[in-house]
Order: sequence, then structure tokens, then C-alpha cells
Amino acid sequence: SRRDYETKVNLKATCVNVKSGLECPTDVCPPESHPRENLLVVYLKHGNMLILCANSEDEALAWKLTLMEAKRNPVFTYNPYDDTYQTVPVDSHNAVYIMPSTGSGGNYTNTSFILQK
Repeated sequence: SRRDYETKVNLKATCVNVKSGLECPTDVCPPESHPRENLLVVYLKHGNMLILCANSEDEALAWKLTLMEAKRNPVFTYNPYDDTYQTVPVDSHNAVYIMPSTGSGGNYTNTSFILQK
């Protein structure tokens, strides 16, 4: 059944590379009635590949850019001591919890960041 093949992929932890269209390897063939330009290949750790087919070449490129941005999109935390923002690398070893703090009267005044390793 289809449920046997469904799985979740953590892009930040397992995605190595994304290729679309003619960048895809020649041994990957698109479904019938779809040109090669519609292909999207997501390379995962340990040599696995996720092969997808979009409806158009533009859609495949849009998915590629979206997946690459989701993979590299950093988390920024504010350091009030030196008034700067710092990036926190989020991967399978880190977890970031963001909790707004309430001041008097229930207004949100501060945001607390907790980084666990």
C-alpha cells in the first residue's frame, strides 16, 4: 500500500544536495509524458536519493530553491549583552526553544531562547 512507502525526511539533518532538471543523473528517468527537465533529485546522507517529478521545469526549479533555503535557513538569537544577533546551527544535535516572557500587565516584553545540546 502507499502508506508503506510514506516517510518523513528531516532536511536539515539528512539533505546533502538538491538537483533539478538536466542536473539530475542520466540513470534517473522521469515518468511517462514528463520531460527530464521536470525531475528533482534530493540527495540524502548514506547515499539515499529522493526522486520527485514536478509539473513543469519552473516548478522543479522553484522546489529546488525552496528545499535549499529550508536546509540552510539559520536560526538567529539576540544577545542583549552586546546588542547583536548570533546564528545558532540547528541540526540533529541541537534544539532551540523560543518562549516569550510576559511583563506586568501581560504584555510580551522579552523573548527567552534556550539552546540544548
